[in-house]
Amino acid sequence: MAFGNRWIAATLAVVLLTVGVTPSVAQPARARRDVDLGRMSGAERVAFATAMPKGGELHNHLSGSVFPETFLDWAAADGLCVDTAALALHPPCTPAEGFRSAADAVRDEALRAAMIDSLSTRKSGFAGRSGHDQFFSAFGRFAATRRERDGAILADLMDGLAAQNTYYLELMVTPQGRQTRALGAKVGWREDFAAQKAALAAADLGGLVEAAVADTDALERSARGILSCDSAQPRPGCAVTVRYLVQASRILPPEETFAQLQMGVALVRRDPRWVGLQLVAPESDPRALANYSLHMRMVDDLTEHGRAAPAALHAGELSLPTATVKDMRFHIAEAVRVAGARRIGHGVDLPYEIGAEALAAEMAAKGVLVEINLTSNATILGVEGDEHPYAWLRARGVPVSLSTDDAGILRIDLSHEYARAAGEGASYQDLKRSARNALAFSFLAGEGLWRDPGLYRRPAKACAGQIGRDSPRPGPCADLIAHSDKAREQWRHERGLADFEKAAARAR
Repeated sequence: MAFGNRWIAATLAVVLLTVGVTPSVAQPARARRDVDLGRMSGAERVAFATAMPKGGELHNHLSGSVFPETFLDWAAADGLCVDTAALALHPPCTPAEGFRSAADAVRDEALRAAMIDSLSTRKSGFAGRSGHDQFFSAFGRFAATRRERDGAILADLMDGLAAQNTYYLELMVTPQGRQTRALGAKVGWREDFAAQKAALAAADLGGLVEAAVADTDALERSARGILSCDSAQPRPGCAVTVRYLVQASRILPPEETFAQLQMGVALVRRDPRWVGLQLVAPESDPRALANYSLHMRMVDDLTEHGRAAPAALHAGELSLPTATVKDMRFHIAEAVRVAGARRIGHGVDLPYEIGAEALAAEMAAKGVLVEINLTSNATILGVEGDEHPYAWLRARGVPVSLSTDDAGILRIDLSHEYARAAGEGASYQDLKRSARNALAFSFLAGEGLWRDPGLYRRPAKACAGQIGRDSPRPGPCADLIAHSDKAREQWRHERGLADFEKAAARAR
């Protein structure tokens, strides 16, 4: 971390000298005046956001995190083919009419460009698709190249976050996905949750949990090997702490969704690397809409309203181009009040919910964080600028944190989202709070460094007067950090943040 902190300081000094910004840790009021992100150019905001420690990334799907160029290189190395009509990757094949080797496709400039367009959202209206349809259909077109590459994807993610001075990741993954679906289908649907749970347990759901633990070991072993984490020269990504959220699909038959959720709760209890649940897939899909309230009751029952396992649910990822007003009136409310979600992914339709102001006040009081994905919402839902509820939520005290969603398909990174937020009116203090929220509202185990998450005015008594130091003094604060994953990550972030802001003071 010492090298990383020096890099942060040097980079920030250059950025702030260029734009005339001189914030100071000792004078926070002056810092708020001087860091005027609105006066920076777009390029300056990107440099600033890249250097800024951003706490963590809470909304990130493993499957959509890699840029198409990387998938194409892997496909070529693995001997895959390209379906030139569908512009999709295909398992190894004998090149024939309509198919070419991926290695050949990489060398063909026109075909490579078309493949990048097909596997991402960089070209509006590509193949006549809306942003929503292009995004969700892209997963199927690169699925063939993901086999045996999850460790490389994780390593790529970790290195990418470290390059942006971000050292915590909660990653959405579907453990033992096909196997759990098959088990649910075998058991069938019983309508009664208790009977459903008993049937799945009797059908050896526990065996899938143990297989998922072994898969996690293999995933991390692969990523750490690629990053040379156990060598004398580990890559920067080795410093990133990773935890996992279990993805369950909301567009499956109820018995299969239930099986994935039940396995997820069991996995969270079994393995501390797995910290919570998610429901994924298009919220506007007819199957998702038909079963939405049922899914919320499933999560409530299986997690014991969040006591057995926390949930961070995709909810309100809807807009008028993708859903009816009727569908936009209750999803977030049910996620919070019925399922007991501690975080909401997207939350874009909250202003359309019945009793929106009361719901926002309730979320602020309960500390239910909204994971904000600006580029994703603009691309998929057509919601951006002052139509996006990001500023509305901040004004009402709802905790928020910026994240990427699927950075590879969307062709962004976390720094891009921070710079975009600044360009749309977020202040430095807003960005700083977003970064802190990513850790305070994470599902990391243990007590945190702050008694008032979201406000950050009252440090934990054990560490009062010490936050931002290189190391805690021996005693209660050192003990807290030694025994709490959350406090340890927050301490690391605050130390980097102090270096970031001190660089500005030195630049004056």
